[in-house]
Amino acid sequence: MSVNPSDDWIAKQKQFMNLYEPLHDRLSRFVYAMVWDREEARDVISDTILAAYESFEKVRNHQAFLSYLFTIASRTWSKKVRKAQMVTALTEVHTNIIADEASNIEARSELNEFYAALSTLPEKQREAITLFEISGLSLNEIVEIQGGTLSGVKSRVTRGREELARMLDKR
Repeated sequence: MSVNPSDDWIAKQKQFMNLYEPLHDRLSRFVYAMVWDREEARDVISDTILAAYESFEKVRNHQAFLSYLFTIASRTWSKKVRKAQMVTALTEVHTNIIADEASNIEARSELNEFYAALSTLPEKQREAITLFEISGLSLNEIVEIQGGTLSGVKSRVTRGREELARMLDKR
């Protein structure tokens, strides 16, 4: 007796959703911090989920599923940026969207300053800081996403922190 192809599809979908659902918020925070625009972030998240689902059979280690998602999201966003051939600086409109979640004017102002400073970092440093500080990934998980060495990731995080501190102390 042959197995019904729709049973395979249902099993794949259930397995994917069991892995994805607990990670959705972390993926969303990572993408929002990277993209700074809610609609664009939703597009990147959708594209990421689709790409992850389509190649889900290739995932050998389900423990690394978060890194897998973050890698796809990072590459998806990079492709969009390259395709558009532009780099968008953090604008007041973007920071107002992000800052709506802040509860008071002082917190909103600090958040705006932080994201403005973050946007000036080189791409790899910005991504490493976002992955480590905002998304809470380990340094080893960041190595899987960004590539390179553990010491390289440590350097990017350290240099990014130092530069952010320097910029924020000036203000």
